[in-house]
Amino acid sequence: MAEAAPEPTADADMALVDACVTRGDQEAFATLVGRYQKWVFRLALAVLGTGGVGDAQDITQEVFVRLAAHLKDFRGDSTFRTWLRRLAVNLAIDRRRHARWRKPHVSLNALDERRATACGDDPYRSALAAERTRAVSGCLGVLPDEMRSVIHLHYWMDLPAEEIALALQIPTGTVKSRLHRGRKLLHHAMKAKGLS
Repeated sequence: MAEAAPEPTADADMALVDACVTRGDQEAFATLVGRYQKWVFRLALAVLGTGGVGDAQDITQEVFVRLAAHLKDFRGDSTFRTWLRRLAVNLAIDRRRHARWRKPHVSLNALDERRATACGDDPYRSALAAERTRAVSGCLGVLPDEMRSVIHLHYWMDLPAEEIALALQIPTGTVKSRLHRGRKLLHHAMKAKGLS
């Protein structure tokens, strides 16, 4: 499971936002980036899926570039964290839509890392674990995008249905329905591949 995001108070975040907007305080902005950078990355990766590490890194960078440019537009209608989550999720969803038109590829670094992992102390176990991971990823890959996103956000990001509903701007009942149907489809796909 993904590490939970830091839980600073909304007042602490607002003080940093205010310092950035009114005084142009770069240290306050750096504090916001440090506080939320890993969380935004994991959130983007949850929407994109396990093969989207490079895109999730790009989205994380883009979120904070946009944050620097548009922080003055934050009105405080929601918490800063909710606003940031909505920005990250929307960018990730847009990237996922555009990714359908691109040809998937694996970088040389990723191949080198796989080879290094597969040649660990016990090659049989490493190969078995890699095959299982590949099979589970394949099963997740056959799910419709909206179900896969909800499953990633719930199980990898530990977000409750209410927060997923806010992030994706859909009713909570729809989130629960997609989780239920997604789990069933995932179970059948895994069972067909001989995974428990």
